[in-house]
Amino acid sequence: MNTLAHLYLSGDDPDLLLGNFIGDSVRGDDFLQLEYRVQQGVLLHRSIDRFTDQHAVFKHICSMMRDGFSRYAPVVADVFLDHFLARDWERFNALSLKEYVQWAQGLLAPRIDRCPERSKRYFHYLSTTNTLMQYQSIDGICNTLSQMSKRTRFKSGMENAKPVLTNCYNELEENFEIFFPEVVKFASASISDLTSPVQTSAKLNHPSDVNYRHVYK
Repeated sequence: MNTLAHLYLSGDDPDLLLGNFIGDSVRGDDFLQLEYRVQQGVLLHRSIDRFTDQHAVFKHICSMMRDGFSRYAPVVADVFLDHFLARDWERFNALSLKEYVQWAQGLLAPRIDRCPERSKRYFHYLSTTNTLMQYQSIDGICNTLSQMSKRTRFKSGMENAKPVLTNCYNELEENFEIFFPEVVKFASASISDLTSPVQTSAKLNHPSDVNYRHVYK
């Protein structure tokens, strides 16, 4: 899952939201330097990524992308899934997408300066480009991938995403409808069942009540 889905799957908890947002920028055990609940957000991010990468539906979507995008197929698959979430946002959340993005940015902004440099740059990019709102349209999501292609180490082909998305649109949508409810269920259970950041098998004494403002049908 990409940025929008990771934010959504954090529920309403500001610390989990922050940890999930910066998850890709925190390496190894560096997360142990963070506030406890933010640590859990990083762990949530990693758990969601593992669940996604191992899921049969996601593997199938990646196989559809492999010819066009090679090693970047999972990246493109992540972004395409975010498109369907953004397009049908009001099925999943009581707020409009614009209201939700403003809410999330409002929670992140006061704390982002204390985060890894990569996260700060990405937050600034999202805040100044309206990228998450652009996810709602095919042109917007493909523009995002085109911009990403300029920053990849190897040739990605992501600038050519539009014909792939349009040709596979119905099948991708069907796969999203299967996969997304399952990752929502997984994330909710994970939040209630996160282990301590200290390496132990003990469960949290006070599981979190997760509120997704959920109106999924």
